[in-house]
Amino acid sequence: MSESVWAELGRTANAAAVQLAWGQWVRLGSPAVGGAAPHPSSIVDVEALILASLAFRGEERRLGHVVAWWAEVGASLTSLQRIRAVAKRFPGAMGEDGLRDFATMAAHRGDRRWLPAADAAVPEWVRFGRAPARPALLEPCALWVRLRAGLGVGAKADTLAFLLGLGGAWASGKTVAFATGYSTVTIGKAASEMVMAGLLRATESRPTEYLAPPGPWSELLTPEGGGGTGSGKWSMPSWRHWAEVAAFLAGAAALSGEALSHGVGREHVLASRARDLIERHRRAMDLDRIPVSAPERHRGLAAVDALAETVQTVAAWTEAAL
Repeated sequence: MSESVWAELGRTANAAAVQLAWGQWVRLGSPAVGGAAPHPSSIVDVEALILASLAFRGEERRLGHVVAWWAEVGASLTSLQRIRAVAKRFPGAMGEDGLRDFATMAAHRGDRRWLPAADAAVPEWVRFGRAPARPALLEPCALWVRLRAGLGVGAKADTLAFLLGLGGAWASGKTVAFATGYSTVTIGKAASEMVMAGLLRATESRPTEYLAPPGPWSELLTPEGGGGTGSGKWSMPSWRHWAEVAAFLAGAAALSGEALSHGVGREHVLASRARDLIERHRRAMDLDRIPVSAPERHRGLAAVDALAETVQTVAAWTEAAL
């Protein structure tokens, strides 16, 4: 397989991940982001956003600075339990390295919850601001962290965020667990208690499915005046499996870098890795209705072309779904 294929694959993955990160940070109120970034209509997955920003910091240095900003203003709205789960979806040590860096920043700024995962010293590239802005929690895409601010960081707020993002669709506890990173037991307990409180609805059949009625919740969540910090009417944002998308782009970029650094003579090994990467994230792509290439295209050396095609598809979908 030619170096040009791997190089283009890597460039596309890097560009898509950086665009995704900036597009989400802008509506969380980061002072480091200019006004030219797109305004996302999907729910920001802050744990995935942190890890993706740190994973692609080499492509855009300012992503590290905006993560440092979030460590100052948003660490209390970030889940240590969930970021550990999301970190496992990233390739190699990438996720664990990002978790450790963020935990170190958050602990350094006074949030003791992050101490068990932190290093003793803050990375030398970290730059904290002098007067950090508050996060923009009333923007629709900030629904997840907004619910955590109101209900606490945990499985109940995360379950509600996922179900609201489905726009009135039902989901099983297993589906919620896959999206949020909690165990099915934890989700089942949290959801059943919310049903008992009248906050969710549940089917009587097995397996139990849950629904968050979007109408009443949308009315409750709409800020006074009908908008967020920006202009226009507040609307319920959509759910996307951004943790899986970010991890897939990180895996593709890492595999591209490995191929270019060590030569592309190991075609069969690289093709096998490409096939595994697609299949690892296929479930999330199917749930997000991303048209991934058929499994028969992943056989043999064709898996590299299938990966290149999938990266292009995911990059285009990310821009449209943001």
